[in-house]
Amino acid sequence: MSLAWLGRPAVVLLVVGGVVSCGADPSQETTGPYRVASRSVTFVDDSRPTPACGAAPAQDTRTIVTDIWYPAAGDPDAAPTGNAPAADGPFPVIVFNHGQQGEPQQYGPSFETWARAGYVVAAPRHPLTVRGGPGCHFVDDIQGETGDVAFVISSLDDELSDLADVDHLAVAGHSSGAIVAYAVGFNTCCHDDRVDAVMVEGLINDFPLDGDYAADLKGTPVMFMHGDADPTPIADIHAAFDAAEPPKYLLSIPGGDHSNAYRSGPSERQVATTGLAFFDLHLKDRAEALNTLQRAQGVEAIP
Repeated sequence: MSLAWLGRPAVVLLVVGGVVSCGADPSQETTGPYRVASRSVTFVDDSRPTPACGAAPAQDTRTIVTDIWYPAAGDPDAAPTGNAPAADGPFPVIVFNHGQQGEPQQYGPSFETWARAGYVVAAPRHPLTVRGGPGCHFVDDIQGETGDVAFVISSLDDELSDLADVDHLAVAGHSSGAIVAYAVGFNTCCHDDRVDAVMVEGLINDFPLDGDYAADLKGTPVMFMHGDADPTPIADIHAAFDAAEPPKYLLSIPGGDHSNAYRSGPSERQVATTGLAFFDLHLKDRAEALNTLQRAQGVEAIP
């Protein structure tokens, strides 16, 4: 295994780029259920600086601590654990981006659902906007966070290819993290053609970026999730859904707000299971998952 799986987080000095691994066919394997384990790894990008923010000084490099939930060897009914040997992989990857002043652990129940079903969830802690960090605003670090996604994907491929199959890859996120995921999927500012599917929770659709949502980038499968009590206008989400090319899906969450709908309570379970069906369909080519989506409460599906 990579040194990132030793008893303490590893510092890995890498630059963006890497050789694409040849993963196993996930439609035939990685079925689950698996025991769930989690670890943190530290990737250091020496090709990008970190700007100053408040009392935090500028840095010549950019450090991205990445929390990872993954299928582990052992009893699938056992409680989630840390520092456990991984199950035989590699597994499709979901790179998930937290919201401003959020952190990956807030979405842990969904991540456990996905890891138990045979996915690696890699959640970067964006250094300037993560909870407990220097308290920066997302608008001041847009390029940094979109760049973090590409770097984490390449780092997983370089360092953890026995676990993480980036040939089967989704990007996802909540709030400002949804803007990041949507941009990496569809905007000329930061499009990454390794992405096979995009899932966004509470997307702020009219956020200004340096690029365009170009017509020739449409067509990657996309799942929108939005609560009908979210102060972000739901009309904006419907406009984004209407503008997207199939396959596309929209989950409307009754009474869902901007954040808690994705983190706790009954709607979190709905988010987790609907997201799992989306990933199974578009990362593992499991045709039966389309039936799940079409039957799911609150889902509009245009495959």
